[in-house]
Amino acid sequence: MQQREFCRAEHKLRGSDSTGLRLMETDMAANSTFVSFDGGIQQLEGEDTRVIVPAIIGTISGIGVGGNFLVLVVLIYVFASQSASEAYVMLANVCASEVLMLSLCAPARAITYYKQTWTLGLLACRTNEWIQHSCLAAKAFTLFALSQVHHSFPSHPENFRQKNVVITLMIIWMVSLLLPVPDLYFSSLKEEGNISLCISELHVYSRDGMRIFSKLLPLVIYALPVVLAAASHIRNIFLIRPSSHNEAFLSRQYENSLLYLSMIAMNTLLLLPEWASWLWIRHSLDQSCKPSAALLIFAQVCVYLSSAFIPAILLTMHVPLRESLSDLCSVLTCRDSKHMLKMEGNGNEMHTKEQDEHECDAKADGLSDASCQTLPDLEHFWSERRNTTVADETDPLPWERLNQSSVEFQPLTTVVPVLETPVKD
Repeated sequence: MQQREFCRAEHKLRGSDSTGLRLMETDMAANSTFVSFDGGIQQLEGEDTRVIVPAIIGTISGIGVGGNFLVLVVLIYVFASQSASEAYVMLANVCASEVLMLSLCAPARAITYYKQTWTLGLLACRTNEWIQHSCLAAKAFTLFALSQVHHSFPSHPENFRQKNVVITLMIIWMVSLLLPVPDLYFSSLKEEGNISLCISELHVYSRDGMRIFSKLLPLVIYALPVVLAAASHIRNIFLIRPSSHNEAFLSRQYENSLLYLSMIAMNTLLLLPEWASWLWIRHSLDQSCKPSAALLIFAQVCVYLSSAFIPAILLTMHVPLRESLSDLCSVLTCRDSKHMLKMEGNGNEMHTKEQDEHECDAKADGLSDASCQTLPDLEHFWSERRNTTVADETDPLPWERLNQSSVEFQPLTTVVPVLETPVKD
């Protein structure tokens, strides 16, 4: 009883907290119950939240889309230049799901927080939560499939089985799109005067369905994939045995397992507030004791942060991917230099172009021959020695040049052999 009274008091004081967040009450029909706002909290009062929250979501969305798109470009470059592998295809699918969610769902929430009402129409209201949950499910299932691919085929990346990979991706997306289908049913657009609200409501005849769906969705697309994928990677780490003849491969396998575990741990921690608030809203015994608006906003920001951190982890810890990015930058730089040479059109264009092509090929292949390089200090020293001349007046052995008719300058290299011959009496 004390806990319920505390929740009721918190609900009454929610409009006077220090953050200025307050939820407006919404009149619902007699045969339905309000559950939550879809596509972002609407009817929030406070100019600070109207500006700060959209700016934060927009910044995270922009960084996340740019990072994931960069990883996709690097993976396409790897596919074009090398043999494809199952692990790289799964990583590309993870980045594709992140780009889809950040480009469709995050802007809708930013606009909703700025407008403080829903202005995107009925179709966007029905599909916003469905798209976001589908992308989260696709990411979770792909991370689990990545753990199985890494565990089953770690030593043969060249044996790319295209048919199996395509079938796996089709199953992942079909299941991911079908599981959150009830979101399409529970989401609805309500007109309150001149205000449109996108909400999730519970009808009297669908209480059992909502209860099952609210428990099944976080279990299937959050808890189970995380546990199974983490267990697979941990098992793979403990199965690694030191071997002298295959030390490089075992080290790479250990690094990859730690990389994927880091991705899973980061994704799990940042999605925990979202699914905790999801369960809290739908299974709270007291309808007056609901999560605060600040907690719901924090949970939504964490969802998009998890999508923005994926490319940062990949480009930081995945050594082959980082090297491929460096090679791609070198190739693009060489192409730009070739284009500049074509635009110049001077007399030495052909010679410089051939030299530049050789340099670009060496950069792309990562080859460098240190034995062919001459140190600048030694080159300067020997050039001075070769260009040094000695006048006849300062020659230490003038009798050797008595047969010359005129005074001339002799290089030092012609004097040194004379010093080696003995002087005859």
